[in-house]
Amino acid sequence: MASSSSDQGATPYSHFKYDVFLSFKGYTRLRFTDALYHALVNKRIETFRDSEKLRIGQELEGALLEAIERSRMSILILCDEYPTSKWCLDELVKIMECSHNGTKRPVLPVYYYVTKSDVQYQLNEYAKAMIDHQNKGRYNHKLKAWRSALSQVGKIYGQRCNQNTPWGMALDNIVEEVTKRLPPMPLCIDRPLGCDSELEEAKSLLEIDSRATCLMLGIHGDGELSKFVAELYNKIRPHFVTASFLSNMSEKTNESGGGLEDLQETLLSEMGEEIKTKIGSTFKGSSEIKQRLGQKRVLLVLDDVDNIKQLKSLAGGIDWFGPGSRIIITTRYEDVLDEHVLNNGIEVKKYCYDEGEFDGNKGSYTMMEENIVGLQKDFDEVINQLKEEDSPRNVVSIVCMGGLGKTTLARKIYNSKEVRKLFPCRAWTTVSKEYMEKEVFRNLLNSLTSQKSKYENLREEELKEKVRKCLNGKKYLVVLDDVWETEAWDKLKDYLPDNKNGSMILITTRKNHVAYYARSKDPHHQQNFLDKDQSWEMFRNKVFGREECPHHLEPIGRSIAESCKGLPLAVKTIAGIVSKRERSEDAWEKIKNLLPYWSVFEDKEGVKLMQILKLSYDDLPEKMKPCFLYLGVYPEDCKIRVRDLIELWIVEGFIQPPEHTRMRSKALQPEDIGEQYLKELVDRNLVQVIHRKSDGESVRTCQIHDLIRELCITESARNINARKLSFSCNARSYTCSATCNESRTCSLFFFGDPENWSSHIPPEESFRVHVLYFSTSFLYKEGEEENIKNLLHLRYLRVRLSFTTNLLPTLDKLETLRILDNPLEIVDIRFGIEQLNYVRSVTGVKLLADTRRRMQNLRTLYHVCLDSEAEFLLNNGYFPNLTSLGLNLSSFRKKTMKPLSLHCPKSVNKLKLCYYNPENFSLDAIVFPPNLTKISLLCTNELNYGVMNALGRIASLRVLKLCGGLSSDETLHLGGAGSFPQLKVFIMRAVSVSYLTMEEGAMPRLRRVFIRECFELE
Repeated sequence: MASSSSDQGATPYSHFKYDVFLSFKGYTRLRFTDALYHALVNKRIETFRDSEKLRIGQELEGALLEAIERSRMSILILCDEYPTSKWCLDELVKIMECSHNGTKRPVLPVYYYVTKSDVQYQLNEYAKAMIDHQNKGRYNHKLKAWRSALSQVGKIYGQRCNQNTPWGMALDNIVEEVTKRLPPMPLCIDRPLGCDSELEEAKSLLEIDSRATCLMLGIHGDGELSKFVAELYNKIRPHFVTASFLSNMSEKTNESGGGLEDLQETLLSEMGEEIKTKIGSTFKGSSEIKQRLGQKRVLLVLDDVDNIKQLKSLAGGIDWFGPGSRIIITTRYEDVLDEHVLNNGIEVKKYCYDEGEFDGNKGSYTMMEENIVGLQKDFDEVINQLKEEDSPRNVVSIVCMGGLGKTTLARKIYNSKEVRKLFPCRAWTTVSKEYMEKEVFRNLLNSLTSQKSKYENLREEELKEKVRKCLNGKKYLVVLDDVWETEAWDKLKDYLPDNKNGSMILITTRKNHVAYYARSKDPHHQQNFLDKDQSWEMFRNKVFGREECPHHLEPIGRSIAESCKGLPLAVKTIAGIVSKRERSEDAWEKIKNLLPYWSVFEDKEGVKLMQILKLSYDDLPEKMKPCFLYLGVYPEDCKIRVRDLIELWIVEGFIQPPEHTRMRSKALQPEDIGEQYLKELVDRNLVQVIHRKSDGESVRTCQIHDLIRELCITESARNINARKLSFSCNARSYTCSATCNESRTCSLFFFGDPENWSSHIPPEESFRVHVLYFSTSFLYKEGEEENIKNLLHLRYLRVRLSFTTNLLPTLDKLETLRILDNPLEIVDIRFGIEQLNYVRSVTGVKLLADTRRRMQNLRTLYHVCLDSEAEFLLNNGYFPNLTSLGLNLSSFRKKTMKPLSLHCPKSVNKLKLCYYNPENFSLDAIVFPPNLTKISLLCTNELNYGVMNALGRIASLRVLKLCGGLSSDETLHLGGAGSFPQLKVFIMRAVSVSYLTMEEGAMPRLRRVFIRECFELE
């Protein structure tokens, strides 16, 4: 049933499959029940009724049991023969159990030619049936449960159908009752934000329990507002009889979107009001809303509002809706809310929701946590320039050398409360030396709109026009970070309209002439260097953290900090070296003596600064230097996924696998060594952490400063063996390279348009290429297959496939394969690419393999469809050294086929199961490996005591993730005493369960718990 509530096309969470479960006795099937079934279906109510074929065996199980558990309400056709059926009574017990006797999920009894008292007290035919069951003695162990369930359901006032009630009237009454009582359908949210505390804060402002008056809440900010308000809607929707969620308001009220009249009709329709004639004007629509909803307690969400006319037409006053109603408005433009208050005298509470700078997770924007010592004076000066509305110029600039903290200052300004209040509309983009216009405008649009994923496939010109439209008429602040050349300003300025309302553009740049060219306000803000005390404070924080600096080290420490001449990047880099040395005066004196004497003002080309940064490179262990230099292949300001980076390090030979010994299982694996290397680079302040993994320690994504990147490129160019080409924009010209000698190329990276990519590989040199890396923007097309087939020595391939390929059997030296998309889901490795270490596919692939040989080197395999062939390979040891395994369990198998079972290789320590409604598979069929340290279960509907008990016996398990799905029991028992002895992290998200229990002594080492979007959890 599309019952609810959204013009987004909302769908239920995975654990709900039906709206209504029909329980009935067989003789009503072809008469009343059939008529009721079709009446419900005609109203788009998804209804389950069983067939006799399902009733095989002695117990309630299989499809019937699942249908009851996954239905949002139940209807019982209680006829005179209903209690004679053991099946009906078992269904009734299960229904009452799942619904908590009708208190959790609605139960609607239909008394079909019987009375309510007959059922409640087991009188007349119901008494005879129960006596008959007792006399037969076969089900005496169930009699108590049957009687209790009949008594409980008999207490519920339902619908009557007897000789005095016409069928037509009875059916209409039942359908109307179902429509009223059916629980609201939650909105489907892909990748929830994980912001429970913010949601609770916003919910508290709504005062849901108060019914005194209608209340409006305006949510504004830079976060994913649409997703945030959808999660809020799901939390509070059950408190309201009727609701409407109107999304994408700004888009739907433009000329192509149909206008406000259509939205007024949608609002009334979703509120259950019948619209017999077309609304011809917004004035009529406003009158209809006020007249029809003025006495109803409703919930209304107006998402992505961008002008006052939308509010006037859909929520013009609090008297338009009944007492206790709640109106939630999301907007990027806080001034729209203020105007609504001013013009209509309406009180609108406000809530600001913002994401982290990089990945939208407030708990994970690690870069923002850096110590921002010494910025207050700079902050005040730039803010004052932004306030000068009477100036004919609307550009403010921050100009200073690299490493002084331009971006940090600009971000502090951008996120400040003062700027939020001054500029209701704000947007940020990083331009960089090597930039793609399309990405620059996409980043601006992502800041300006809540529907970020909608603009992924727009052409460049469409993105530009969208940006112009979003900014037009608004008072905005746009930050253009790290602008290098005047040409970049020329390409951007025409899409930043001069609204003559105080809007401002803030530019950060190293070059004064860029600021002059953009006609920036005078004086250009020249960022201040740190003074001696500020330099020492930053140095001390980086070396000692929360510890105190020993008194005998402070003089030499201050001297080292002073030698950095007030440049934050230099201070942090040198502090990274010092933090790795012995805490003694002699050790620190040696470092001080290495620092060159330099003057910031004399070092115009940054030569001395690079010498200081190079000290951090020289101080690295020799084995880590190539790993550090490799970071230079990534574009400026690129967010680097650590897992991919480490796999590249391994393929390039920078991390040598451990020696084969009898103790191999206990030896560090290459991935572990790679993580240690990265941690070392982070500790030395050469790499910045953007996002950490759920354990709070391991790094998921990282980034490097552009000056550090320059160091990587410069040092790589001195190494004649480092032959790597990286194309940041397109394949016609490279703007970043570790070497410029194409004839000696070994590794190619394409982060932009890779058209004609193969032209950079001379045919006679194709044997040299061992890494070919395409970003997600490139779809490898048919016809280009031969170009890759010729790369016979290829060891790393990252690509999107658009067709089934026999490419892989020719690449017998391939070690790592990354498939970003493969719609036909077939990867052929039957010829045994014996060198393969890592296979990762975003979508599930069907595995074809050669059973004549084992793949000794394969360590990672994600995501494979678990069919009979994959089952055979896994169960029979064809991947003896596999450590990470991801399986897709889907419904492609026929019920008549033999049930699958799985014995995971003993070497597996990370297991991910994506459970997509398989017909013939149970989690009980898995024998979990004994050395498992992490397991992720996605979308499983079989969470129960047995599964948790089996997991709890895995002594080595440290991380458990349960994401999406359903507990088959109302209460999920997490473990008994002594279970999960090593578990440190427990994550549960979007799981349908009412209660969690665990015995004392379970999970004794638990350190981190994340429970999100479990809306039924008490």
